[in-house]
Amino acid sequence: MQKTDYTPIWLMRQAGRYMPEYRKLRERHSIMEIYKTPELSAQVAALPVEQFGVDAAILFADLMTPMEPAGVEFELVENVGPVVRDPIANAGDVARIRESVSGELGFVAEAMDVLKGKVGVPVIGFAGGPFTIACYLIEGRRSEGLEGTRRLMREKPEVWDALMRKLSIIVTDYMMMQAGAGADALQLFDTWSGMLGRESYRRQVMPYTRGIFEELKRRGVKVPLIHFSLDSGAMAGDIASTGCDVVSVGSMNDINSAWSGMGFRKAIQGNLDPAILEKGGQRMRTAAKRILDSVNGRPGHIFNLGHGILPGTKPENVRELVELVNSNHRDCI
Repeated sequence: MQKTDYTPIWLMRQAGRYMPEYRKLRERHSIMEIYKTPELSAQVAALPVEQFGVDAAILFADLMTPMEPAGVEFELVENVGPVVRDPIANAGDVARIRESVSGELGFVAEAMDVLKGKVGVPVIGFAGGPFTIACYLIEGRRSEGLEGTRRLMREKPEVWDALMRKLSIIVTDYMMMQAGAGADALQLFDTWSGMLGRESYRRQVMPYTRGIFEELKRRGVKVPLIHFSLDSGAMAGDIASTGCDVVSVGSMNDINSAWSGMGFRKAIQGNLDPAILEKGGQRMRTAAKRILDSVNGRPGHIFNLGHGILPGTKPENVRELVELVNSNHRDCI
């Protein structure tokens, strides 16, 4: 960990639906059209840097981006997210997923290059974690209980393992491509993995997560690797042991307790509740200050949300939060 004289801040979904400029762009283009057009993707990703002064830009894409060339048909539905046409149910479905996809994702590398030319801050690349992608493939869309996923894990463990092995290869190659395109950090969004019990996570998810991080480092990736899970507090120590450099924690977790749970041996990212950012005002200022006081200037804290910015958030709330955090002159990563 390296010290700076202020707490860095960037926000998940910092470029998106809450921004008037993005909504105007969406009147003419679909989400897929935007992220498949490097100039548009970079334009959107640069907006929060230009408007609010966040300390990093993040590639504008979707968690499911690499799955289209893998042969998975899906659409991105407004206010719903990815909707998969033919959900996975058996070994034959898994066998049809293609592993070699990076050759068809050149638009992502090009967007990374254009974005790096537009902003003077680090650019973060990302991919969906294999568990989270698997949930979409099995459930067909976002699911609160993940019943189908849990059933497949329990009743067809060999199908689950085959799916996770294949997705791990896809995710690793996709992140490698972004590293080669100049990403300054890489975040693995395994958003839903925190919904599992600890034992199930350790047996059926953690080995694949560790494998991705180990393979990235074996292939020479030197940039920081970030792991995000929506509810990672109880498993912070396990996540820290997967080989990531930064553990990003959700809003429902006490950030200092999560950090203590991994022995303060990794950097930590988070974790203001997006609903509090949406509300803004004194409640937001108090909550942000509470997080900063909780970590108490310990080197290794990156300020972020516990999940993505909500569509109803006012841009001025984001600006105020960034200014508040940047005025907090303490040592950090």
